[in-house]
Amino acid sequence: MKKQTIHFSMPHHSKQTGAVMAISLIILLLLTLIGVTGMRSTLMQERMAGNDRDRNLAFQTAEAGLRDGESYLASPVLGTFATTTNTNGLYIAKTDGTVWWDGSLAATTWASNGSGSVAGSLTGANYIIEELQTVIGSDGSLEAGVPGENKYYRVTARGESGTSNAVVILQSIYKR
Repeated sequence: MKKQTIHFSMPHHSKQTGAVMAISLIILLLLTLIGVTGMRSTLMQERMAGNDRDRNLAFQTAEAGLRDGESYLASPVLGTFATTTNTNGLYIAKTDGTVWWDGSLAATTWASNGSGSVAGSLTGANYIIEELQTVIGSDGSLEAGVPGENKYYRVTARGESGTSNAVVILQSIYKR
């Protein structure tokens, strides 16, 4: 028997230019750029969420300090303003338009000058209390010709979050 040989002939193509590789590299570059952009966006959103959390925590801390100062005013121990020396967080309000909590009490002295700190898990909340000028008014009295005195106090509370980058200062006016 004769051996039969089969020859396959491949059609001759022109030289390959590597177009598939170039297109693949371009697509890979585009995917890398999309991934890097997505990571940057995610990191920015995480920073914004962290800053919002810090500000919210500082606000809650200042709010707790404000409530603590108001509780102090509601207590019966409030006779100290008559002999105050403008220390320990109890002040007579200035009449020149400036305020204790902004000019005289730098951020580093809030902790030592605040009259109270909020206990518990919230830290950094201090408050000061300023006695405002007495207002003569009816005070709700039904007796004619008898003016009543209204005492007003400004409570200023300063709260920080875990970092010193987020600071919130709140105020309230308390009538006693």
